[in-house]
Amino acid sequence: MFIMQPQLAEANARALLDLNLEPVEFVGLVEDSGQLQRFDEAYRRALRVATLEPVAAELWALYEQGKRDRARGLQEIDRNIELLLEGLRARSLATARLLEAGEYAVPQLLDALLQPRRPELRGLVTPILAQMGRAAVVPLSEAMLALDPASQEQVIRVLGVLPHRESIPYLYEVAQTTASDQVRRAARDAITQIDGAFDPALPVGSLYRQLGERYWSDRNTRSIVSFPGERHQLLWNYFPGIGLEPTAIYSELYHQAMTMRQAERAMRFDGGDREALSLWLTANFSREMVQPTGYDNPAYSVDRREAMYYAVASGSDPVQRGLARALRERETAIAREFIAAIRQTAGGEALQGIQGNQGVLARALSYADRRVQYDAALAIAQAMPREPFAGAERVVPVLAGLIRDAGVRYAVVIATSPERQQFLRSVLERDGYTVLAPAARLSGAADAISTVPGIDLFVLDVGRGETDQTILEIQRSNRLATSAILALLSGAEVPAAQTRYADDHLVRITSTGATDAQVSASARQLFERAIGTPMTDAEARSYAEQALVALRSIAIGRGVLRVEDAAVPLVAALQETSGETRMRVAEVLSFIGTRRAQSALMDAALAAGGAERIALFNATAESARRFGNLIEPRQVQRLKEIAMTGGRAEATAAAALMGSLNLPNEELVPLIV
Repeated sequence: MFIMQPQLAEANARALLDLNLEPVEFVGLVEDSGQLQRFDEAYRRALRVATLEPVAAELWALYEQGKRDRARGLQEIDRNIELLLEGLRARSLATARLLEAGEYAVPQLLDALLQPRRPELRGLVTPILAQMGRAAVVPLSEAMLALDPASQEQVIRVLGVLPHRESIPYLYEVAQTTASDQVRRAARDAITQIDGAFDPALPVGSLYRQLGERYWSDRNTRSIVSFPGERHQLLWNYFPGIGLEPTAIYSELYHQAMTMRQAERAMRFDGGDREALSLWLTANFSREMVQPTGYDNPAYSVDRREAMYYAVASGSDPVQRGLARALRERETAIAREFIAAIRQTAGGEALQGIQGNQGVLARALSYADRRVQYDAALAIAQAMPREPFAGAERVVPVLAGLIRDAGVRYAVVIATSPERQQFLRSVLERDGYTVLAPAARLSGAADAISTVPGIDLFVLDVGRGETDQTILEIQRSNRLATSAILALLSGAEVPAAQTRYADDHLVRITSTGATDAQVSASARQLFERAIGTPMTDAEARSYAEQALVALRSIAIGRGVLRVEDAAVPLVAALQETSGETRMRVAEVLSFIGTRRAQSALMDAALAAGGAERIALFNATAESARRFGNLIEPRQVQRLKEIAMTGGRAEATAAAALMGSLNLPNEELVPLIV
C-alpha cells in the first residue's frame, strides 16, 4: 500500500511539527487519538517515498524521544514501581517501562531495594536491576561506596549477578576498606562471580586506573555508554541524606569525565602512580579540545585551571608518558599539547624527553604529522642537547623545512573517474590545500607523495572494494599513518562503512552524492578532529621565526646538532623568502662553511638592490670571516664592479666584503689606481 497524496501527507506532517509540541505532548497526542497503529503504518509507508522520508523521520524521532522522556520522568518511574505490587499484567507492563527508563530509574529502584518498611519490593526490583545490565552497574557502584554496611551488602548482591567488570574496582575497594566481615565476604563473593576469582594482592589504585583506561579506549566506539546516539550521558554521585543523583553531561565529554574520575581515584590510592597521572592529563587535554565554548561542564568546574597548567606542573615523566600514548594512538592534537608542555619546561624536561622513556620526543620526529615533527624539533633545539641520540640527524632538516612549508596543507585525491578527480581537487584547492596530481590508485600517486614532507588529507572515491584496501595501505605506511582520510561511498554503503570505522578518528565516511559544500564541510570537520584547526598565516610565520631562532642557536652553540644539515633547504629558502625572514635565513647560512652556502649568499646579494643588497653583502662577509673565501671567480668580478661603480653605501659594503674575502693584492689595485 502506497501513499496516494504525498504532497498532502507532507503538508500534514509539517503542520504537526509546526505545533512545536514537547516530545511527551506529542506522544500523548498520538496515543490519545486512538490512531497509534495508523501512525506506525503511515510512518513505514512514508519511508518508501523519497519526498516524505525526511519529515517522517522527524516525526518518528519526536515520538521516540517522547516515549523515552515519559518513561524517564520521576513520577512515571514511581508509578511503575508501585505497579510492581499489582497483578501479573501490571507487573509485566511496569517492568517493561522501568527497563525502558534504564539508568534513569536506578535511584528509585535503589531506594525500593533498600526500603526496610517494604520488604516485598526488594524481591521485585532486584531482577529488574539485574535485567538492566551495564546501565545499573555504575550508579549502583557509586552508591555502594557511601552506603551503610547493611545497605552495601544488599547492593553487592545485585552487582554480583551483573557480569560487567566496571564494578570490580569498587568491589575491591569495599573489600579492602570495610570494617564489616559480612560486607567483605559479600564483596569477595561478588568479585568471584564476575571475575572468576578474588585476588587480595591486587592494588585498588591500579584497578581504578585500568577502568579509566577502558573508558579512554572506548571514547570513539562508545560501546559502554547507556544512551548511544543521544545528546547526553549521566554521571552519578551519592549524597547521604539525599541519595543517588544523576548529572547530565554531553556525550562527547562523557568518556573524558569518566577517565579522569577513575584516574583521580587511582591517584588517591597511590599518589605515585605516574601512569594514572599521565592518563588524567591526556583525558584533560582531550576534554579541553572537545568541550564547546561556553559549556558549563559538570565534571570540570569553571574555577579549575586550563589543562596545560596541570601538564607543566606534573613534571617530566607523566608528560613524556602522555606524549608516548598520543603518538601510539595517533592523537595528533594531544601529542602537540604534550610537546608544548615540554617546551614550557625547557631544558632538563626536554632533554629527558629526548633520551628518557625510550626517547619519546626524538620518536616524535618520525611521526607522520608534520606539525608534531615541527614541535618536537623546536623542543629539542630549545634544549640544546650535548650528547648524541637516535634521530638527531632529523632535527635540523625538520627545522629548515619549517621555513618554507609550515603553513602548507597537502592533499591527495584518489578517484577512479577523471571527472571525480577534478571535482574533488577543485573543492580542496578552494579550501586552501595544495593538491598533488590526482590518481586512480594510491600507487599512482606514490611519486608525487615522495616529493612533499607529508600528506594531511586523502580523499578517496574508488568504490567499496578499493576503499578498505586503500585505507589499509595508507595506515600501514610510516609516512602516511596519521593522514586524515575522507572516503566517499554510495548512500547504501555509508552506514556499514561508518560502523566499520567508528573507532578510527582519522577516517570519515560520506556519500558520493555529497555536494561540493558538503565535501568541504566533511573535510574540514575531519581535519579538525584528526589534526586540529588549520594553521593560520600568522602561525606559519611564527613557526618560521622560531625555526630560524633555533637554527641560529644551533649554529652558535657547540651541541650535537649540526646546522650544516640545513644547507640545502636554507639555500632554497633564501631564493623564496623576502624581508626580515630572508635576512634571518642569510644570517644562518653565514654559519655554514660550504662553498654552496657562501655562493648562494653572494648570488642573492648580486641579484638584490639597495638596502637588501648591503645586508646580504654583510652576511656574505660574515661567512667569509668565519670560513674564508668560498665564492666563485665570476662573483668576485661582479663584486669588484659594484665596489668601483656603486653608490656610496653599496660600494663601501662591497669593499668591506672584498676585504673579508682576503683577495690577492692584484684584485684590489683597480680600487686604488
